[in-house]
Amino acid sequence: MGASTGIEWTDATWTPVRARHKVTGKIGWFCEHVSPGCINCYAEGINLRLGSGVRFRRQDRDQVEIFLDEKMVLLPLRWKKPRRIFVCSMTDLFADFVTDEMIGQVFALMARCPQHTFQVLTKRAQRMREFVERSNPYDRTTALAQLHAGDWNEAAAQLWPLPNVWLGVSAEDQVRADERIPPLLQTQAAKRFLSAEPLLGRLDLRCIAPTDSGYINALSSSTGPNLDWVIAGGESGREARPMHPDWARALRDQCQAAGVPFFFKQWGEWAPTPSSNKSSREMKVKERGACPAVLSPAGDVVRVGKTAAGAMLDGVEHREFPA
Repeated sequence: MGASTGIEWTDATWTPVRARHKVTGKIGWFCEHVSPGCINCYAEGINLRLGSGVRFRRQDRDQVEIFLDEKMVLLPLRWKKPRRIFVCSMTDLFADFVTDEMIGQVFALMARCPQHTFQVLTKRAQRMREFVERSNPYDRTTALAQLHAGDWNEAAAQLWPLPNVWLGVSAEDQVRADERIPPLLQTQAAKRFLSAEPLLGRLDLRCIAPTDSGYINALSSSTGPNLDWVIAGGESGREARPMHPDWARALRDQCQAAGVPFFFKQWGEWAPTPSSNKSSREMKVKERGACPAVLSPAGDVVRVGKTAAGAMLDGVEHREFPA
């Protein structure tokens, strides 16, 4: 966590929300599993090794004290060179154990750093929508006072949504996309994005969660906001689950057809392999999903490791960003 990172779609990470073990005093991070994408959480592994040692489970919440690290929250002020910053890469800013006051102070700091672009990613889309709806410049002015921001340009307080803050949701399969994308599209934001990583099932972003008026086309709706960016990638790590190649291809094709920037981060541990080059470590992956529009036959993948698998999708590297 800091001024550089190995996460390909951002330049730096910043997690001012920390967790202190009530018995040992060790400081780390905390979060809670809410869906299948959380099972092999990289942040939990780091916390178990280098942080408080507490699992990211609801039943373990009473072992830690959640707090806003006063030094860490000011860190982006020291970064003069503009960069993309992944906010709360080690937890979820909109989890219910993070107070509104903490969230407000994070937004206040982001407002003070117009040179940076802040990428906020959550699995708690409904709380994010509710927080943004009830926030206003006066709330942030109160938070700014706590940061001793006497030299901050008051004009920036009138900008809402903040022009340098992108809001996004994680969705690993169609069920989670149907749950999280509609609240995201209802949230005021300079840019809205989706992270489909780890991608564990087929996604059709053109038919999201039926409403009273039918399905939502999250990429090219003519009646409301759309996604401005889509990130996709397979899972890495010892227990990594494979990603069907057609799941990634489908997202690429949907984005290209709609003119939405697409970022393919990685294959993860598993990569596609020709049927003529089978391996004892190969496994067959079957597609699952709710919308039948992009169904295709199951494909073969082989475990080769993250580095060998790379990030080429049908021979092309996709590294697109919103304007």
